Amino acid sequence: MNNLYQPVSDSFPKYVFEKLSSPSYVEMFTKNDKDIVLVYLKPKQLNSASDNYGKNKSREAEELELTGSPLKLDLSLHTILDDTMIPDEPQIWRKEEACHGPIQVDKAREIANLYNRNLSNIPSEDSLPMWLLCNPSDEGMPLLLTVQPDEKHFARGIVSYGGSSTLEEVDVENLMTEYAALEKIEEDMVDLLIDCKYVLSGITYGALSTDELLNAPHGGATELHCEWSSKTLITPYISCKVNFSQEVIIGHLASLCNPIWKSVSSLHNINQLLVDMTAAGHSSVNLGTAVIRNIVTGMKKLNNSKRLTELLNETENYTYTAECPVGGFLAITEDTSTLKQCLTGLCTSGSSNDFTYKLWDVLRDCETAEELITLLIQALKFVATGKIRPFIDVNNKTYLSKLVLKLSRGHSQAAKVLKNLRSSPPQALSLVAQVGVEKCVWEYTRIMSLLEHSFFIAGIWNTDARSHESIEQINQTIHDMSMGGDFTLNPFESLSTAENSIRLDTESFCIEDPNELTVDDFASLKKHGLVAEKKDVNEVPLIADEIDISPWKNLLMKFAQVHVCLEHLYRAETCLRADFTQLKPMASRLLEIYVSEKSPIKTVGQLMSDPVQKICIPIANNVVQDHLKKPAFWYRMELSRKENAKEVGLRRDSKVVYVFSQQPVFPPPVWQNLEPSTEDVAEVTTIGGVKYHTTIYTYISNKIKRKLAI
Repeated sequence: MNNLYQPVSDSFPKYVFEKLSSPSYVEMFTKNDKDIVLVYLKPKQLNSASDNYGKNKSREAEELELTGSPLKLDLSLHTILDDTMIPDEPQIWRKEEACHGPIQVDKAREIANLYNRNLSNIPSEDSLPMWLLCNPSDEGMPLLLTVQPDEKHFARGIVSYGGSSTLEEVDVENLMTEYAALEKIEEDMVDLLIDCKYVLSGITYGALSTDELLNAPHGGATELHCEWSSKTLITPYISCKVNFSQEVIIGHLASLCNPIWKSVSSLHNINQLLVDMTAAGHSSVNLGTAVIRNIVTGMKKLNNSKRLTELLNETENYTYTAECPVGGFLAITEDTSTLKQCLTGLCTSGSSNDFTYKLWDVLRDCETAEELITLLIQALKFVATGKIRPFIDVNNKTYLSKLVLKLSRGHSQAAKVLKNLRSSPPQALSLVAQVGVEKCVWEYTRIMSLLEHSFFIAGIWNTDARSHESIEQINQTIHDMSMGGDFTLNPFESLSTAENSIRLDTESFCIEDPNELTVDDFASLKKHGLVAEKKDVNEVPLIADEIDISPWKNLLMKFAQVHVCLEHLYRAETCLRADFTQLKPMASRLLEIYVSEKSPIKTVGQLMSDPVQKICIPIANNVVQDHLKKPAFWYRMELSRKENAKEVGLRRDSKVVYVFSQQPVFPPPVWQNLEPSTEDVAEVTTIGGVKYHTTIYTYISNKIKRKLAI
């Protein structure tokens, strides 16, 4: 493709010819991001300015090393929540476009004409449109020129600046009349389409690294895109079509969803270690460098040893006072009315008083496998002293919970088992991970139950028939079952005996387990040295020799998929101020998109390396009605011919696009040449209306015969 515009670029070496996806200011008028050839001038002052900035920053750093900062303000993400951060404001043009400088319009026409001549015989499928960024201080205030010649068409267009006005000052019917007169058609043959964008919260970040994204001032962006065809620029908030567009950053340090995401990302790392150990032996993995918790710049440093000591002291205190907090899901109470309340409780109190769950909350934050195993052994040694009687959920069937219960009651082989456990890293890691997996299943199911999707979520973990039903079928079933009058549907009833059960009722294991494991159940442990030959009751093996990790790969994928849904729902709740009833349809749509065979999310690692996830889905007008009554970020009006007007009037394809925007559509090197200044245009007028910049794109395409008949 380069050879198509290479002769043109060789003739004008002063300018930049770049093949790229449509920049934001071209996409604004064309509504697509297809490849184009962009011609612009790289501003000279840009390089020198950045050099000076770098020098100033280095000098400033040197001074601070000597004197310190007297006005240092703690603005870390650990102290500021997402909805209070305002350092970055939304803008239409992207930051990387700041190096796009304009060229004089007469030069732009020369380049366009040469491009037209060179490509006049190229088939349309091989022809790329050329867009040229122009200096709007020239006559007519041109901002862009475009040309796309091929063997059958001559297509060209121009974008120009049309001043500023309030929306009330724009006469839509008059603009339609002008377009009809220009095309020599009747006004009822003009097709009108208006759309607009509301920026509710946050901004979209461009080419940032993962660390920068997780530390970004905003944890994503939430927008509304509206569309209608009535003759008004004021949004008809009852009848317009509304799409909800949202971007979230998975793992953003200020997100309240992070406690459960930390579990998932640590489980991902542990699972990978276990796979590696299975393939090449545990000696092939350096435990001291094997990562459990991914450290991100700006992340709070945790003293896990201290946290473990506090947990053991807390458990010991319950033992001596005979007090144990009530079981169940701590983050949800009768007063829980928002996801934010639930997730805040998860951050502060965790989800359960089960000892192994609380232990997992500490171990998942270990930086390395060596630290995790060391703290696990430390905890189990303390349990084996018999000083504490840890609270274990009645439905907790993990091997670690059984081990904790047996050690707390005294066991003659405790020292040997702990020694062997220390020498078998795969077993120690799988013991811990099994608890983390079960805890994540429970937490995701319980949280999503707030939106009444328990049946569908339960089907995700269990491969029963229900998992193959659509959300609509499940919701219809619930509706049909509840039509009989006084009927109470317990979404957890059918799950109480399942392998991954939901813990509604909890109690402490204060008596011996009647189904205590026998020596025969774990005969294979002998070859691992965890069981002595003598079959004494006190020598019953405490743990399984091997935990099957094969289902974990699929479960981790499901965790990642459900987590993206949760992040979207939490942000939507915050930005839309929506309640559970309004969020239910959105939850259904998100689960359809993400938790399916066609899901874009396949692994946890995918989200860790590419944390930005975007959706655009329809939303009911009544949910966002209050937002639609406010001025939009920008409005766009497109005038074109209806189908029945193709052969009437002037025989050509044409359209006119008007863009009314609060912010500049073009980057500073271009926009700074316009009068009046941005500050004057942006201010509120005396009649109370916000002034909008007007930019106009006129496009014309003629069918032509390039070859003369002889």
